Amino acid sequence: MLDGTGSAVGGTNDVEFTWDGTLNTSVATAVENATISSSQPFFGAQWDAHHVMIYGPGTYTIYTDCPAGSPDCGVGASYTVTVNPGQVMAHMLFDWSGNLDIDVIDVWEVGQFGPSSMFTGAQTTTDSWSADDTNVWTFMSIDWDNDGINGAGMIDGPFVGFNANFNLMVTAQTTGNNFTMLDGTGSAVGGTNDVEFTWDGTLNTSVATAVENATISSSQPFFGAQWDAHHVMIYGPGTYTIYTDCPAGSPDCGVGASYTVTVNPGQVMAHMLFDWSGNLDIDVIDVWEVGQFGPSSMFTGAQTTTDSWSADDTNVWTFMSIDWDNDGINGAGMIDGPFVGFNANFNLMSATGASGGGTSDPSTDERTLTPPDIADPSFGGGAAAGLWSLFGLVGLALFRRRNH
Repeated sequence: MLDGTGSAVGGTNDVEFTWDGTLNTSVATAVENATISSSQPFFGAQWDAHHVMIYGPGTYTIYTDCPAGSPDCGVGASYTVTVNPGQVMAHMLFDWSGNLDIDVIDVWEVGQFGPSSMFTGAQTTTDSWSADDTNVWTFMSIDWDNDGINGAGMIDGPFVGFNANFNLMVTAQTTGNNFTMLDGTGSAVGGTNDVEFTWDGTLNTSVATAVENATISSSQPFFGAQWDAHHVMIYGPGTYTIYTDCPAGSPDCGVGASYTVTVNPGQVMAHMLFDWSGNLDIDVIDVWEVGQFGPSSMFTGAQTTTDSWSADDTNVWTFMSIDWDNDGINGAGMIDGPFVGFNANFNLMSATGASGGGTSDPSTDERTLTPPDIADPSFGGGAAAGLWSLFGLVGLALFRRRNH
């Protein structure tokens, strides 16, 4: 939690987050698609975050005096939020000590802490990112109202002027994802909707030290031959040079033609090696951000899994392969192997849940503070320098989305 001056006044590292991977695109039709919880009390009282709704890019107006689940009612003060490509927004309601339905809004993108310093405290789960103030977060709460402080000041409830920031890691194990091969004119020449994607949630930040942290696979052949993607490495924002004649797992060797890729805030990059019909270690690079198909038309074909996004050409993808080389065609032309000039695009969904993750030990990070006088009209806007909040670093667990 940040006060009105941008100072961190408390936090915790034991929050659990689940998300089904979907993204709302309208306040009028928004549904709950995530949960956020913690076993830590807040000033001696248990809290509850509910009606957590995650949105894709767009502009949204949220009213604060609406019934839970109907944030478009038009009653009360309001937030108007623009969520840019590569970002997502979370709106949730927070109950604490008899104060109900306090509105909290975060806008998230891939990044590290800043501009504000965030709470770290003790590591309270076994997740590697817990209490790591150098971590690259999948969902980093940004300064979306441009006041120099991460998050945005609350406008209802007892914490007016304070900024609640959740910083999250998203892992993935999903099916029904999209693969589209585009030729040099941008036309789709093949693909499938049965791609399986797993990812441990980490992000590489250097080609020299990069490690495999994801898998991409399919049972569908491509032009009559089975394919295999291996040594899949996902990177956070930065500028990277990948060489094409390197041994698998060492893309910084300096041999062969090269790609130089700038990955902006809100984006991630995937580098993988692709084997097909005796052709080994073909380099494929995608840059992903939250979004829908475009500018190129992608392969849809038949729905091959029960996942709602399979074969849906209107879906908002968590990881949408963009036109990162600015030639008007999604992806980038391959420069080695038999498909030179063709663009391989993987468009993927991420989902996360509470089973199988790190164990929480709240007793390692307890706080004993005197709560402020909530009835005191001077409370808010940074008046309570000792405020401790439940909002802070979040460890996520791996979720497997199964076919039904």
